[in-house]
Amino acid sequence: MNDLGLTPVTPITADEKAELDFLRHEAGHLQRRLAEVEAELDLAAIERDTIRHERNLMAQDFSWTLNRLSSSPAGPALRRTEGFRRMLETWGDAAS
Repeated sequence: MNDLGLTPVTPITADEKAELDFLRHEAGHLQRRLAEVEAELDLAAIERDTIRHERNLMAQDFSWTLNRLSSSPAGPALRRTEGFRRMLETWGDAAS
């Protein structure tokens, strides 16, 4: 039979057992820390999505308000001002 370069297993020494215990403890600590970081990332993603949603609602409300002002009796006077026209171009609804 050819020699594969393998040596037979010997019983674990006290030093190896201590090292394995330390590595097991370290692996557990790292797994707990990873779970904490993943939870923080999940919370950050939820907060980011909430902020994005609130920003979209604010933009819709602002657009609605501009369009209502534009179609109000004061609309012709407001549309004469450059600032209002610029806001309508940026935030207004093209369908109105």
